[in-house]
Amino acid sequence: MKKQIGSARLIIILVALLSLVAGVLSYQMLFADKRMEIIRTFDQPRSVAAFEGKTHDGNDFSEHDFLGQWSIVFFGFTTCPDVCPTALSNINGMMKNIDQEYLKDTQVIMVSVDPERDTLEKLNQYVPAFNKDFIGINAGLKETQKLTKSIGVSFFKVPGHDDPDNYLVEHTARWFVIDPLGRRYAYISPDQTPKHKDLIQTVSEDYNILRDKAADIHAAGQ
Repeated sequence: MKKQIGSARLIIILVALLSLVAGVLSYQMLFADKRMEIIRTFDQPRSVAAFEGKTHDGNDFSEHDFLGQWSIVFFGFTTCPDVCPTALSNINGMMKNIDQEYLKDTQVIMVSVDPERDTLEKLNQYVPAFNKDFIGINAGLKETQKLTKSIGVSFFKVPGHDDPDNYLVEHTARWFVIDPLGRRYAYISPDQTPKHKDLIQTVSEDYNILRDKAADIHAAGQ
């Protein structure tokens, strides 16, 4: 009789322990911190440099136009053979897949790293072709260098073999996220997309996570 009672108690204890473990695991799975795969935040967000430029439709644009909204910024040029059109196409796909509440306050900007050739007319033909809401910026060489240095972007000309004027521009291919305070907040590395995953889906999910976390940080600071 005592053996039966002891066995019953042992079974009860084991069932209780298993239930506890199952509960802990379920809690961890439910509330585990979501991790981004190709978006990385900077350890110390810092303000972008003061600069002045023009949008593709002729309006003034400066560091102040980053304030009050989120920005996805890409540095490219209109005669770029592959990286730039691919990037802008992927960013367009991303914008179609992020949460609607985040879409409303996110602007997409391509800053030209070939301001000598990328006239406003050329930018006006090129950038809105990917998305009518995208903004092309020509800030001239010196102003562009101010901005790129503060964000961490490099670019330089690669002269053509026969014609020096028929050059390409090597440039950083990352996309950058500027927060509503006008600070470089995060960077996106499309080439880091896991082989078994779709880039547009991955970066869209990452951006939603980034914005969720930013909202949590803002709420905690209030």
